[in-house]
Amino acid sequence: MSNAVTTPTKSQPGRLVDQVNELKLSMSRQRILVTDMSRAGTLESGIGTDAHGEVGTEAIDAPIVLDRLEGKIAGRKLEAAQAGASRFRYFLDGCQKTIPICRIGITPVVVALSAVGILQRGPGGQGSLLSGTLHVNQTWIAPRETGHPDLDRLIQEIADRGGSVIDPFVDRGGLRVDNYIALSGNYAKMLSYAFDMAGRIRGQQEEDILETWQATDAMDHPDDWIVVDGRLRSGVKNGVGLVKELQTQHLVGDEALALFDLPQGYRTSAFRYISSSRQSDPRGGTDTSENRTMWYMRFWNATGMDARHSLVRIEAPHHIESTEQIDELSGWILSERLPRATDDPRWPTMLYPIYYLERILKRRLAQITAGWPSA
Repeated sequence: MSNAVTTPTKSQPGRLVDQVNELKLSMSRQRILVTDMSRAGTLESGIGTDAHGEVGTEAIDAPIVLDRLEGKIAGRKLEAAQAGASRFRYFLDGCQKTIPICRIGITPVVVALSAVGILQRGPGGQGSLLSGTLHVNQTWIAPRETGHPDLDRLIQEIADRGGSVIDPFVDRGGLRVDNYIALSGNYAKMLSYAFDMAGRIRGQQEEDILETWQATDAMDHPDDWIVVDGRLRSGVKNGVGLVKELQTQHLVGDEALALFDLPQGYRTSAFRYISSSRQSDPRGGTDTSENRTMWYMRFWNATGMDARHSLVRIEAPHHIESTEQIDELSGWILSERLPRATDDPRWPTMLYPIYYLERILKRRLAQITAGWPSA
């Protein structure tokens, strides 16, 4: 059975509460017991899932081998670019809501909602959605091979109504994961796998529109750059990824101390990494030819705060390697912090254009979840 991540749609799904009420009515007529979960809250709130890392982050084996591009990792002072000097003209982001809908027995049925888009900044500095880049997607997530007749009937009903249903326990190659039956009977694992699947769906949407941007707008405007909120998953010549959730620690010892003691407006020296399990050249060296160039930046003062406060990791294409290039990109990034989005609790690591884009995307999801008790 294929379990490929669904292709995002541009059409707006109907209100979730209306969809669910129609399903419940149909199930009731068939005398199938559906247990309501509408007040459970989203999985993004962290209830019932242990998946809190950067979704899609590749596993990194210890020890991590670093290619230090500017010598030992240390702090370097930066200057923000002058107003209008930043060549970032595009900003890509996505948002999602992963919502437990109901249970059939102990098996939860989840809906993944996601919206992604690209903000384009015009000559006057105003931002607007880039035409054709807004993708809104709704996918139902439930195990399809349990043999439970009531669950199978609900899944079939969703499909008959035009809904897309993905099995969280079937991998990208269409193969069932090990211990499928045991996992599908484990309530907490089901929610965790569903949350991971929702992140993969959103990530695929982001990759799709980034590829479209590369083939169209990037070709027409080769001097303009794009900021991707999150990891730089694809090879983008004029793009950087801005990672706000620092779940992976690349540095240790004195170099980790240099990172966590980084003052406001500083960056670390740049590096590339490759795990010891990756391919090494015949002389025993480490091939970093495909790896991204990375460095950390501290946006705001962290006195008295967690060591990671206002720290972000920048991921840039491999051709970015000189101090001059890295300082220029960092200066552009610093200039994008203002105005500060202080009504968002994540403001210390946000760029204002990303904040503005998120507001647009969240409004689209709010149209779908209007009337849903926990949305």
